[in-house]
Amino acid sequence: MRLGGAKVLGAAFLVASLFATAPARALDPERGLAQYKHSRWTLEDGAPAGIEAIAQTPEGFLWLGTPQGLIRFDGVTFQPISAPPTAHAMTDRVVSLLVTRSGALWAGYEQGGIAVFENGRSRVLYDPKIFDEVVFRMAEGLDGSIWAATTRAKARLVRFSGGAWTPMAVEGGLPDRELTDLLVARDGALWVGLNGAVARLAPGARRFSMVRTDLAQGVGLAQDRAGRIWASDARGTRLLAGPPAARSAYRHASASRITRIMIDRDQNLWGAQHPDGVFRIRAGAQRPETFSAGQGLTSAMAYEVFEDREGSIWVATVRGLDRWRATSITPEPVVPASSPYGYIVFADARGVVWITDSDTLYRARPGEPLTPVVRGLKHPSALCDAPGGGLWVGLGETMVRVDGDKVSPVSLPSSSDTWVSACAQDGAGNGWVAAFMAGLFRHDGHRWTHLQPKPLGRSVTALVADTEGRVVIDAGLGAVLWDGGTFHHIKTLPRAVRGGTMPMAAGPLGVLAGSDRGLTRFKDQATQFISRDRFSFLGLSHGLAQTAEETWLFGAAGLVRMQNRDLARAFDDPNAALPARIYDLKDGLPGPASFRYRADLAVGGDGRVWIATTNGVASLDPARQPFNRIVPPVAIQGVVIDGVRSGNLQSVVLPRGARSLQIDYTALSLAVPERVRFRYRLEGVDKDWVEAGARRSAFYTNLRPGKYVFRVKAANNDGVWNEQGASLALDLPPTLFQSRLFLAACLAAAAALAVLAYRLRLRSVSERLQAGLRERMAERERIARELHDTLLQGVQGLILKFQSSSRQVPPGSPAREQLEKALDRAEDVVVEARDRVRSLRADAASDLGATLADVAEQMSLPHAARTQVTVEGAVLDLHPVVADEIERIVVEALFNAHRHAEASHIAIDVTFDPRRLCVRVRDDGVGIEQAVLDAGGREGHFGLWGMQERARKIGGALTIRSRTDQGTEIELIIPGGLAYAKRRSAPWRKIWRRAPRSEVTA
Repeated sequence: MRLGGAKVLGAAFLVASLFATAPARALDPERGLAQYKHSRWTLEDGAPAGIEAIAQTPEGFLWLGTPQGLIRFDGVTFQPISAPPTAHAMTDRVVSLLVTRSGALWAGYEQGGIAVFENGRSRVLYDPKIFDEVVFRMAEGLDGSIWAATTRAKARLVRFSGGAWTPMAVEGGLPDRELTDLLVARDGALWVGLNGAVARLAPGARRFSMVRTDLAQGVGLAQDRAGRIWASDARGTRLLAGPPAARSAYRHASASRITRIMIDRDQNLWGAQHPDGVFRIRAGAQRPETFSAGQGLTSAMAYEVFEDREGSIWVATVRGLDRWRATSITPEPVVPASSPYGYIVFADARGVVWITDSDTLYRARPGEPLTPVVRGLKHPSALCDAPGGGLWVGLGETMVRVDGDKVSPVSLPSSSDTWVSACAQDGAGNGWVAAFMAGLFRHDGHRWTHLQPKPLGRSVTALVADTEGRVVIDAGLGAVLWDGGTFHHIKTLPRAVRGGTMPMAAGPLGVLAGSDRGLTRFKDQATQFISRDRFSFLGLSHGLAQTAEETWLFGAAGLVRMQNRDLARAFDDPNAALPARIYDLKDGLPGPASFRYRADLAVGGDGRVWIATTNGVASLDPARQPFNRIVPPVAIQGVVIDGVRSGNLQSVVLPRGARSLQIDYTALSLAVPERVRFRYRLEGVDKDWVEAGARRSAFYTNLRPGKYVFRVKAANNDGVWNEQGASLALDLPPTLFQSRLFLAACLAAAAALAVLAYRLRLRSVSERLQAGLRERMAERERIARELHDTLLQGVQGLILKFQSSSRQVPPGSPAREQLEKALDRAEDVVVEARDRVRSLRADAASDLGATLADVAEQMSLPHAARTQVTVEGAVLDLHPVVADEIERIVVEALFNAHRHAEASHIAIDVTFDPRRLCVRVRDDGVGIEQAVLDAGGREGHFGLWGMQERARKIGGALTIRSRTDQGTEIELIIPGGLAYAKRRSAPWRKIWRRAPRSEVTA
């Protein structure tokens, strides 16, 4: 992979500008090397071997020069970075690294020149006359020029300026010796280390001046905050120039051929040598400290030492990478890390902390270090304040009293079962001893009294005096309270529920007792309990201590720090939260709790917290806690699409149809990278930030086509968030089947299918209605035939017979007159009947307008409303049944207008359209009441209902609109497929047609 993603890392470069305003805390110079948190990465952890150079670029990555090439490290992953392509031979081995003030990374190779990585681009600087050998050291001048030391005899020192390399000639005063180190001082002078000597080129000078010529091989150079120049070699470290120091020379002989040194921000000098490991000279110290393979260094062959921006110290060795950093908890080297019978920790009434291992008693007065006081003790088992002052030390079957440095035995009651498991002093100054199977004893200053209060039983392992001087005793069968004169039974949960009681602690919250299953609070004669099922960090608690504001607990989760107010609330409210700060191995804890029935925790009078673990004793000073204020830069490292990694981190265009997306990101906090926390969000998918914890990858599947922005934020080990974070634009183009064109085509096809289905449905309905009309026509024709062939013919025959008979009646007689009138009337009936038969057998009506005009004329009366008939569109032949029903509907409408509306004008509008037939009757009369419209007609009148029924019979929709004193409009609309006898093929004009429906509107 090549170095890139400058824009993606832009936020990280911006954060780098905060260095000056938010300095990181360096390693506490009062601690020894063994008291720092030492971490190491070897080949088993993925670290490269043979690391020769270390550098850190402004965005926070740690860069390693190795024989395998350039390696980038984010605290979790070692990532190889390819060198830029060149036309000449270039080895993989990176020997030297330099980060310039502009943030560019310069990598010096064993052969092939120097690679420069800057702003997401890389290039190679090469001159065959110079770079055919090793570039092993580089430095940047104040003017931006680059100095490089090589192994080429005629170009041992070269300067890059103005795009060209210039070798420094021997005539410049520099001896023809192998160079070992380069240093540009703050005044701009160039200091050069050689084998056995140091030379200096003053600012603006053209010749070097020799500073020392009596040094050993492998000289390394460094400058401290006061401007002093220090040099280290195989014989030691000495001051070369600058203001006087408390001590100007340190001897630490070595067989090393090369020494690399640097001075940290607290002015401690660190050095790396091979084969002698690491040394450190504290500011003003009398002698150096050393650390090598025997103490845990990955290898004694140490090549480079480096301080990162968070104050951690890194060392490169032939076998891996080492780091030292300050932690909250400090191991105490004076106490052995191994104690066969464990440790006991106790703080007396004066705030003095006492600690025992298997045979030694240690003391730490407030503000003083821990020191041994009494040796030769045999398996201490308990510590407590002694009556009258001093300290009682239980030694199993015996007990001693310690007053200062004086140790005297304490006579115990004789019993074969006596074993001092705990002790305490009550408010009256009496001493109490829990003798395990022997029971409970009290010493009043003169004699021992054996006490056996119920329901304790004989096995007593835990007791403590509270702040009022009362004694709380807990044992296997129950607990009791001694108030100075009487024992009181304490109601507790069953032992099976709360677990066996571990050492107890008294304080502002009363008496607290830890156990394997939770935490118990004794309040007078009652108790409260918080189970580990509620807060897991309360389980297996083996050490407790209370201060005025805080409660400390040591158990399986580590060292737990809680505020008293929060803990009291959690006891009183089963739904309350319990915020806690947990310190574990990453915070410097040497090991886990011992899980013995002994006190593993105490707080001294100076506030220091002392913890006994299975791997030694450590302390924590709440007033001197390291805090990482450096905002962690965030970087997006890669994108994996359907299992294939993308090389572009500027703006990623995903392939069409991509199914899975993985985005890898990191945060550059190297102090405790395991505790870096992340939040991410894919805009357009995630509604809120996703809490990713320590996970450094985000996964998405089956994204919809569109544009997205991925954002990620991170917090360092102390919870300092980089709210700006990093972002990456993503674009997922649609496939053919996801495109808008395809969607539009699908919508169009769906609409076409819907229209087709509608038309098919309409045709089906029309055909059913037409079939019904045809059946009605066939029935009418049958009736017409029957009437014509039977009734009319029979009536006609009767008329002929009556005519023949009438001739036999004399003319002028009344009978003949009556017969002739009857025959005339019969003729009229026959004519009328023939007309009705003719109408039943009629073909398609050809002129609806004319028919309606005739109807209007026949219904007009003198002084009645004027009726006007209007026809629009090309006249089409109607189905006879439809024409007949329309005529009857119009007749009913005209009848209502003449009789009830009191109208002066009536208009009949007929509109022919291939798609529909519309007949509208309008008048300007008094209108129809709204209640009548809502009811569909008047009670006992069927005119309006009849019109609606006739309209439905022919598949039409009848709408009646009317308002009082504003006239009435009756509109009949019939689909063309039902109204017309022969439909004309109409052009496709509209896709959607509204289905007919019947409604009454006010």
